Amino acid sequence: MKRIVFSAVMMACVLAVCAGNRVKLIEGDKSIFMEAYVANVVIDDHTTMIDGKDKPADVYYREKSEAEYEKFVNDLDRAHKSFVTYFNEKKPGKVKFEMADSAATADYTLQITVTTMNVGNAGGFAWGLSRKAGGAQIEGTMQLVDNATGEVVCKFEFEKVKGLLAPVFKARAISVYRYLADELLKTVKK
Repeated sequence: MKRIVFSAVMMACVLAVCAGNRVKLIEGDKSIFMEAYVANVVIDDHTTMIDGKDKPADVYYREKSEAEYEKFVNDLDRAHKSFVTYFNEKKPGKVKFEMADSAATADYTLQITVTTMNVGNAGGFAWGLSRKAGGAQIEGTMQLVDNATGEVVCKFEFEKVKGLLAPVFKARAISVYRYLADELLKTVKK
């Protein structure tokens, strides 16, 4: 009986840890996300470390070919747009995210730095694994910077944000950035 109770408690703890929010506010005030402003989104992930390869993305993909690196960058750029679109559709207040072309007119800049990326794989399709098996995963930081003063208004940390399984990297990248937007929304709405 003790084993059953212990197992149930351990399972509940594991589920609580897994179900937790992947984006955490580590500094500042998240209430800024309820105000009306335009934020320029800048995502630094073209040279992030590729998990399991111990190489930056530019080195890892260029070892294959320059075309592979360009495809990787183009896939990520499409995923960045997906992040912005998803956030704007679900946003909590009147804040609006835009991509780098709005830098001159934006009130704030959301700087996202991806420190580690697991690019995932399509192997889960062959084996019929769970919907996230083989999905891309990212870790890093986000900070909202006031463009007028250069001051960091709030800073977030994210870890183990994982997207859905997909046969091509572009779909895995779009999925992981939509999950990042969703996790950010959960954090700022609490």
